Amino acid sequence: MNGTITHYIGKSYTGQGVKSFYKEIIQEAKKVYFLKGPTSYRLTEILKEIGYVAIRRGNNMEWFYDPLQDDVLDGVYITDTKTLYIQTDTLDPSYYGAGHEWVPYYNAYDERKLRDIGPLIRDKQIANDIWLTKGLQALSRAKVIHDEWEKLIHPAIQWDGINNLLEQLKKNAIGNVALQKNPTVTHRLMGSLTPLGAKDTLQSISKNLKSRLFIKGLPGSGKSSFIKSFGEEAKKHGLDTRLIWCGLDSNSVDGIVVPELQMCLVDATSPHVYEPEREGDEIVDFFPHIDQSLLDEEKITEVKDRYSEEMLLAQDYISTYAGDLKVIKKLYDGAIDEEKWTELQNKMIETIGI
Repeated sequence: MNGTITHYIGKSYTGQGVKSFYKEIIQEAKKVYFLKGPTSYRLTEILKEIGYVAIRRGNNMEWFYDPLQDDVLDGVYITDTKTLYIQTDTLDPSYYGAGHEWVPYYNAYDERKLRDIGPLIRDKQIANDIWLTKGLQALSRAKVIHDEWEKLIHPAIQWDGINNLLEQLKKNAIGNVALQKNPTVTHRLMGSLTPLGAKDTLQSISKNLKSRLFIKGLPGSGKSSFIKSFGEEAKKHGLDTRLIWCGLDSNSVDGIVVPELQMCLVDATSPHVYEPEREGDEIVDFFPHIDQSLLDEEKITEVKDRYSEEMLLAQDYISTYAGDLKVIKKLYDGAIDEEKWTELQNKMIETIGI
């Protein structure tokens, strides 16, 4: 019987910088292979082949995607064996001899070809870093504007009503469940800004869940705090929780999965709008507790327009960065020594199940 794949965004581009939960996932894992070498599309082939072999053996796994490049993987995590294969420039092994292994693939390249393309790659990378910086700066400005937007909403929120809605949800979803164990809390990203706009993987994350609860509200209406509070209640009952963090604001939560209840609770408002589409889907509606007559619609429209402008600017910068990064990756891939690369792939496949 084949295993399953759940798809996540591996890192996100936010108003506070580039965010990932790889450090946390590395702590979850018992075995971690750190693949180190030039940025490469071809590495996705190795990671996918590891994944396909593991799936055929009945393992369940998670795949983590680079949001800037279609179908490009940063890593795969075989959850049944808690084995992680990851390529990241920002993390290194910490526990040699205790589950962490360094897998350098620098020698899988033709050195002569590398010397030929080296100066071009250097110049392109230096120039390209500027586009990433500009994109992150635009996202930071957008975050400040979004905070301004939220403050305009606050006077219209009837907090007692939303708190009552939360208490009712806790009662209905969790009730008297009490598991006699220490609950685990894990963290993942569901979405990010991409060259084509906001993107997420909710369909994959929620495909095997019986219940999906979609929160409908406005910016600043307490959706993230609502989700966090629900998660704290689930923990008190011994339930494992997985927090799904926002891909645009690194301090905000967009959802939570409670596997033992086979349910998720997610923010279903722009830029990730979801509607009920199958049995078990329900709306958690904040709007009855928002007095929209108290909103300054003219001011909100002006702030919303400024926010949209900054987000479009950020998307343009990120798109330019992604385009130049694609060129750099292809240059490196053109210098691969195929025989040595095949040896690397075979070596990594042999590690499955070890």
